[in-house]
Amino acid sequence: MNPSNAAPLILVVDDDTTTVLSIRGILDQAGFATASAGDVAGALAGVREQHPDMVLLDVGLPDGSGFDVCRRLQAENAGRTTPVLFISAHEDVSMKVQGFEAGGVDYITKPVAGPEVLARVRTHLRLKRAYERLAELQAERVERLASAQKDSMPRPEDLPGARFQVAVRQVLTAGGDFYDVLPAGDRIVDYLVADASGHDLAASYWTAALKALAAEYAGPTNAPLDVVGALNHTLCRILPPGSFFTMIYGRLNRQNGRLSLVNAGHPPAIIVPADGTEASVVRVDGDVVGAFPDGVFGVSEHTLRAGDRLFLYSDGLIENGTSREEGLRQLVGTCVARRALSLDHMVPSILDEVTSGVPPQDDMVLLAVEA
Repeated sequence: MNPSNAAPLILVVDDDTTTVLSIRGILDQAGFATASAGDVAGALAGVREQHPDMVLLDVGLPDGSGFDVCRRLQAENAGRTTPVLFISAHEDVSMKVQGFEAGGVDYITKPVAGPEVLARVRTHLRLKRAYERLAELQAERVERLASAQKDSMPRPEDLPGARFQVAVRQVLTAGGDFYDVLPAGDRIVDYLVADASGHDLAASYWTAALKALAAEYAGPTNAPLDVVGALNHTLCRILPPGSFFTMIYGRLNRQNGRLSLVNAGHPPAIIVPADGTEASVVRVDGDVVGAFPDGVFGVSEHTLRAGDRLFLYSDGLIENGTSREEGLRQLVGTCVARRALSLDHMVPSILDEVTSGVPPQDDMVLLAVEA
């Protein structure tokens, strides 16, 4: 993004040279900086390399759809905070709806009118700046919270409808392992396990920052990927260089059994079905949180049936003197062997088994959820 004292940069993407020249002329005369592209490849490269403040994007491009460009930018986080205004000769409502569903913030019909273009561009730039200022305020708030005592983590009896059990084994004086359970709607619950880089006192303080932010962003208005993206956006502003979180974020809709998992460089989730069928390890790659502004996070969707169990944990459970893969295999086997136990007996017994005969070298968190 441009420095605050520089003219906002607008990327105009259209294969029609006349339209590009017309829009760029309107914007240039109003004091904006402009750049242009004529196809999908140019649009993606322009956003990734020039980091414009806004994109005016034609719906129909010679090598693809503007809607697909918008989706790709959001999926890879390169343009997640960059407003996209679609431009098209089509005025039908269904086309406009597709634009909004793809992630666009507005829709301008051709032939474009100068006053309308300027009004819409200025409005969405103001909204973008307001969003960024909100993020800055959140960052300032979290910085104050980070130096305070870490908030207590929720207990199963505090949220009986969430149907979870957790075991925490503190090995180090100040660690960065963390979990949270957050109501996100009617019979919808978010579950989070994270691990801060480093194991000093500062790492334990940053977990307080993560807890505050998760409570702020979790809710029905944000999908799990949006929550993780927002956490990353703010943490990149406040974490010191070299600091980050690995994280796994799950949302379980208990009305229909739908489970959404977002992985940010964290060990894979484990699902143990209630019907005795084989357990599954959910391997999805993703960047860590708080290190890369354009981080990409892995997403997977599942359906859980009544009695199925989900296990989220920190890496201390699979780094117990063996390789990570062998540690994961042992953890899965332990979870399966104890599937007949109630959660409150199952979770501590798993930790006991994992640490049996091997002094733990790291903090451990095991969070189990029953559908």
